[in-house]
Amino acid sequence: MTLLLATAAVRGQLRICGSCGREDSAGGEFCTACQARLPDIPPPPAPADNAAEGQEPSPAATLAAGAFEQARLDVLAARGEESRRPEVALALYGNARALLAVIDPTNLPPATGQSVLEGLQRCRVALAVTGQACPACSGSGRRQVVFQQLAGGSAEATTRSTSAACATCGGRGTISGTRDVEAARLLILQGRREAGLLLQAAGRVAAGSAWIPKAWAQELMPRQLAAIRRIAAADCQACAGIGLERCKACAGTGRKPCTNRKCRDGWVEEKPGNTLTPQTALARRVKCPVCQGTGAVNCQPCRGKGAVACARCKGAGLAAPCRTCGGEGVSECRTCRTRRHAADDTSLCPKCRNSGWMLCERCKGDGVVAR
Repeated sequence: MTLLLATAAVRGQLRICGSCGREDSAGGEFCTACQARLPDIPPPPAPADNAAEGQEPSPAATLAAGAFEQARLDVLAARGEESRRPEVALALYGNARALLAVIDPTNLPPATGQSVLEGLQRCRVALAVTGQACPACSGSGRRQVVFQQLAGGSAEATTRSTSAACATCGGRGTISGTRDVEAARLLILQGRREAGLLLQAAGRVAAGSAWIPKAWAQELMPRQLAAIRRIAAADCQACAGIGLERCKACAGTGRKPCTNRKCRDGWVEEKPGNTLTPQTALARRVKCPVCQGTGAVNCQPCRGKGAVACARCKGAGLAAPCRTCGGEGVSECRTCRTRRHAADDTSLCPKCRNSGWMLCERCKGDGVVAR
């Protein structure tokens, strides 16, 4: 098994550039995208006794090789979606991470798991940032510049205006901002749905929140299936794994009206106190010292961020473990009582497939509380 996966790595599969994070399949010493030096490929290990020439691979080795290949296809599909639809790429990377759960980590090519985790992180960062209309030019990308000019040598000045590229956004009309937490949650859920449609079209079947090859539904043992389902279902359903929810006090804006009762749109009126006739002194408008002329202050519950910790997962982003199985996703087989045989003690137990374990009846193998 180790020899098979190492040989796949030598062919360029999942060889990741440490500089730009892209996969390189050319087999050279430098990345074809950024020209950075690629990591060295370790020499393939010597074949084990059970992998001798002419001997059929074991079922476990065949399953692990298939899982690695399916995960590789998911990673390639995710990289193709990263720039256009990071929410779909996030779901594909997550599915690849779930498929790798049936493989012993020591049998994986170097940096395989790390490349998947880095892909997940890149997608989450991309989903957290969004383009917003520039407040300086209202999204037009142009600013009106008003100036005065003397016309015809007369003392009278004429006022003219012209447009120029907005200095704040560089003429783009948009600036980078933080995406609203509720919008990010809905986008992640939509990405999971779109990724599910893609994987279903590729012949996969659903196993909880994961998508596996159709043959695996009959081949996988309960513990193997539960390992895949646990990873795919680990995120909190309320916040989609973000760990945040929209602040109800400010409706997600992060700002509330100024608390100064005298403030009117960021200004307050005051009368000078050093005059002889204060009753007739003219009031003047000055910026409110509380909001500094903005008319709003940061929301105290969310400290101006517009989001607070998810009430269900307490900000962890993880679902609560199932109390029946303790988060393992499996429980002792009730049919054979872990004897691995049916009542007649001659045939294999059909419930656990001779494993002594079955999927938890409450969480169905997800290992988390079903809601």
